[in-house]
Amino acid sequence: MKRVPFRVIVPIFLVALLLILLAVIGRTTPIKIIIYTDFECGACEKLHSEVEPELRQRYVATGKAQIEIRLLGAMDPDSSMRAAQAALCAGDQGKFSEYTDALFNAYGEEENTAVFSVEALTTLAAALDLDEAAFVSCLNSGAKEIEVEENMSMAQADGVGTLPAFLIGDFKIVGYKPLDTYIQAIEEVLAVQTP
Repeated sequence: MKRVPFRVIVPIFLVALLLILLAVIGRTTPIKIIIYTDFECGACEKLHSEVEPELRQRYVATGKAQIEIRLLGAMDPDSSMRAAQAALCAGDQGKFSEYTDALFNAYGEEENTAVFSVEALTTLAAALDLDEAAFVSCLNSGAKEIEVEENMSMAQADGVGTLPAFLIGDFKIVGYKPLDTYIQAIEEVLAVQTP
């Protein structure tokens, strides 16, 4: 019996290994969920507090999905724009999620735009142990305004006219809906993606 030369076996083995890796990587690529939101939107707060945590636990923590939050200053060109910028400034210090939670809570408790004054936003930053000087500098510089405006342009391009807006694959869910609505859309996109 003739032995197969080593130089023939290695390339075949490497090609087989590469095909297996590509198949595994293809299955583990998370789907992308985009959420357009505004801190002065009650329905957005409900999505943030009631739906998003469950989706993060079911899909983000398991590597099936990633969520991209696109903050808008759509409800009020002054206060909600400033709140969105403040959350992005907090994100520069690694506290985007905590600050976002605090902003939604503050607006829900007060139900007025005064909670988004520079002073109130700075107090909130201090409560989260952010570097106040860096936070105020970021907020006053308007450096994050461009990012919020880009989000607003993307929302317009995506045909978003109602908030919150939840985009995944070919699905666009606008307004607040029950958790099952979002899960069904995600599961349908995952079913199509899985080879």
